Amino acid sequence: MGYARYNIMNRPNEENVFWYSLKKPAQAKKLSGTINADVVVIGGGMAGLSCAQKLREHNLSVVLLEKDFCGAGASGKTSGFITPDSEIELSALLANHGPEKAKRIWEFVIAGVSAIRKNIEDYNIDCDYQVQDSLFIANNKTGLKYVKEQYEARKELGYESTLYSKDGLPEIIGSMGYVGAVRYPDTFGMNSYLYCQAMREILIKNGVQIFEETPAVNITNSSVITPEGRVEAKHVIVAGDRFIPDMGVLKKEIYHVQTFLGISKPLSDENAKKIFKSDKMMAWDTDLIYNYFRVTGNNRVLLGGGDLLYTYAHSISNNTKRFKKRLSSYFHKKFPDVPFELEYIWPGMLGVSKDLLPVMGYGPDNKTSNIWYLGAATGLPWANALGHYAADKIISGRNELDGDFSWKRKFIIGPKIQTLISTPVTYAISHGIAEHL
Repeated sequence: MGYARYNIMNRPNEENVFWYSLKKPAQAKKLSGTINADVVVIGGGMAGLSCAQKLREHNLSVVLLEKDFCGAGASGKTSGFITPDSEIELSALLANHGPEKAKRIWEFVIAGVSAIRKNIEDYNIDCDYQVQDSLFIANNKTGLKYVKEQYEARKELGYESTLYSKDGLPEIIGSMGYVGAVRYPDTFGMNSYLYCQAMREILIKNGVQIFEETPAVNITNSSVITPEGRVEAKHVIVAGDRFIPDMGVLKKEIYHVQTFLGISKPLSDENAKKIFKSDKMMAWDTDLIYNYFRVTGNNRVLLGGGDLLYTYAHSISNNTKRFKKRLSSYFHKKFPDVPFELEYIWPGMLGVSKDLLPVMGYGPDNKTSNIWYLGAATGLPWANALGHYAADKIISGRNELDGDFSWKRKFIIGPKIQTLISTPVTYAISHGIAEHL
């Protein structure tokens, strides 16, 4: 598995990622020669960084390898919604798994939210940290049913939330295009790329050896081979998300969804308040392939979405003109009085499983149980919590979620039918069932 240097200026549309315009990646250090460590972590996104941090805090020697730069993948391109909700809501977990398991999984991802917040506060990370409630908002009567289910699920499991009818929405949002919403606290927004870059520096200062522009070209039971070097380690953590199938592992169990994200030119305070009347929030709607938006610290509107044609496509699309038009149309329809113009727009891909829960465990061909794969973490808190779990696996033998997230768990559509109907169709059907049936 070889990868070319991630060159922002030479790859289509990467220069349009707004976050990258704010800070160049730190100077890369490449691995050459052979080094030894207790653990080698592959991947410099949220999962890999959080795993390395936890391991180092327990005095293990850690090497982190990243094929591009820390935050170059999905973790650094996202909307920065730090909320337990991502591709699947609590109500769906409750319906699909029952209260005990749903609560266990939800507490797992809440821990990811708390860990990211703690890093920002403890290390004073400059990443546009914006305390904002989450707002799940209904487009129509069908969507209102899902909103009410989410409210009831949170109420049943003891989580705070507020339900708004259509008549109550004008108190919080300046749009007549929605019919209800559920709101809950203890969430926030941030610039995830700046967070990843800051964590890179923090980990290096704390003794983690980080090598960028250093792809893993071969993984064995005791070593990871790179183009110019080798790491000998007792344990290997592959935090590769959607790239794991490229390694020849978990090809049926991990795929991806594609979204497009845009950010507007700054709004005046007056116009920003036309969107959220009092407190800024992080909002997403009830469509199966949903739209989402929030307002940053300098009053830019961050707006994302997708459609069925592109969401499950085999490869990433650079058709930003189509989505600039689509996202702009959505926002103007919902907020016609807000002067809104997208300044940047970029595509991104997120690793997913068929039931939208993470995939983790030893690979199918791993006989020695020392190579652990992490993927399909649909959201930064999920990725953070997954990285911590892998670290705890090594530190203390943690195992309470092994069965819940194992690649061996049963999916609605198995590998044989998946081969017949194709992977994109399999994932589209599976996600519809997981979220709304």
